[in-house]
Amino acid sequence: MSVSKRMRSFFLFSLLMLSTGIAASAILSSASNVQNIPLLIAETRDENGEIASIRPENQKILDYFERTLGIHFDIKRYPLSRLVENVKAGEGLEFGLSKTSERLSEMRYSIPIFSDFIWVIVRSDSALKFNSVEDLKGKSVGIVRGIRFGDEIDSKRNRLFKVEEDQPQTSSRLKKLLSGRMDVMLFNSRTANPKELETELNNYLRDKNIRMAEQTKFSIKVLSKPFLIDDIHFTNGLQNDGDIINRINAAILKGRKSGELPALWKPEHEAK
Repeated sequence: MSVSKRMRSFFLFSLLMLSTGIAASAILSSASNVQNIPLLIAETRDENGEIASIRPENQKILDYFERTLGIHFDIKRYPLSRLVENVKAGEGLEFGLSKTSERLSEMRYSIPIFSDFIWVIVRSDSALKFNSVEDLKGKSVGIVRGIRFGDEIDSKRNRLFKVEEDQPQTSSRLKKLLSGRMDVMLFNSRTANPKELETELNNYLRDKNIRMAEQTKFSIKVLSKPFLIDDIHFTNGLQNDGDIINRINAAILKGRKSGELPALWKPEHEAK
């Protein structure tokens, strides 16, 4: 190979390496510009006591905000009571808390992203009819520890009805209901049809073999009227920068207008 050809080859090789290096640098620079945001989400646990994965439909919603806002969520899971305190202390953004006046004094809320239905669930032999919270008078009501449903309901806790505080595992909660340790279980779900949820939970009982031998005659009923419809938001502490909530609000409005966000609200089994 002549000197000129060797020089030309070296020049082309150097140019290739330089362009590759520039491209790699651009990629790294772009990645470094992605805002990393701590996102606090309450723990839920499966029947084995392990922290359950984030619900698939919720993960799709989180993916939407990461994609739309060019951010990355650094997800942290906490028991609900600790999560609330950590949000108040300014640790990061939170996904899923209901509004109460106490929380509003220390937290900033986004506009609602979607709503969950809070269903009234009883054992199949119960004669309870539900039209309003007054129908729960004197009943023991299973509510996951730390969950709040607004000021009006909070004012009736352990006054109108007795709260049976639960661990978040669905399996242990259903066992308590079936064994008669509580009269009513409140259960949040994206499912808007009570009969569909009833079938889903009874299938869960069967699949997990949760029913004890002496209780095989019992199943569960989901009453036809929801306890309430609960708006779901992002929140952060008042001492945190409010800009991220403003950006989230803009992304919610954009996703509603385009139809992209409502398409993600449905539970996984309804979306198929």
